[in-house]
Amino acid sequence: MKKNNIILWVASIVITFLTIFLSNLIDKDYPISGTFGVDNKKVSYRFEKTHYGKDDFEVIIRTDNDKIDGNLFWKIEPDSVWNLIELKKSNLTLQNRIKSLKPLSKLFYYAELNLNQKKYLLPDNKKVELTFYGKIPVMAKVLRFLLLYLGLLLAVRTGLEYFNQSEKVKKFGFLVAIIFLTLTALINPLYLTYKFGYMNSVIPEISKLFPAAFVFFTLLWIIALILMFRFKQIKIMPLITSIISIIIFVFMI
Repeated sequence: MKKNNIILWVASIVITFLTIFLSNLIDKDYPISGTFGVDNKKVSYRFEKTHYGKDDFEVIIRTDNDKIDGNLFWKIEPDSVWNLIELKKSNLTLQNRIKSLKPLSKLFYYAELNLNQKKYLLPDNKKVELTFYGKIPVMAKVLRFLLLYLGLLLAVRTGLEYFNQSEKVKKFGFLVAIIFLTLTALINPLYLTYKFGYMNSVIPEISKLFPAAFVFFTLLWIIALILMFRFKQIKIMPLITSIISIIIFVFMI
């Protein structure tokens, strides 16, 4: 039985990792990155779609070709005029900064590289939309990170308990419900208050502090926990709840 538990924990960790990876991959805020060659020399870039805090936003392009130069273009509104700043060379990089804006402000930017009278527009001839957010305290970030991913791990483990004769399904289900209730009711609202710049500024709508995905996830496990205690014979229910949780996490959270 101990060996079976180890296998289920390993499976839970793998499934959780893949879930988080897939969620990040399809996230609309996932950075745009790439590498290509110019005169047999490598150029690598990573264009962020979000920026946190009051520090200037920095764009860095790495290249093995010291003959390349370029410019950074940016504008705040879709119909405004493009601003141009030169990308400065430093240790095989081209870089410059854009002044940070207030939380929830947006701007558009792209880079243009030049070599031998040829122009290369990055990233891949696209304009990147960048959203600014407020500075989030380290403790709020750490607590949200721990509760979110620990809750997901335990949700997966609860579902896999179906293959272990459901010995600890109630214990795991109770922990998932408590973790996500704490996250949804306390930690995530605090995190979002700093992220969106609400602190000492505006009183936000309830839906802004309590996103539907988190509320639904929490209610899902509270209801599932109640059903686990009342209908012990429905042993597959935790597994179904776990699968639904993964779907919510990937496409909504």
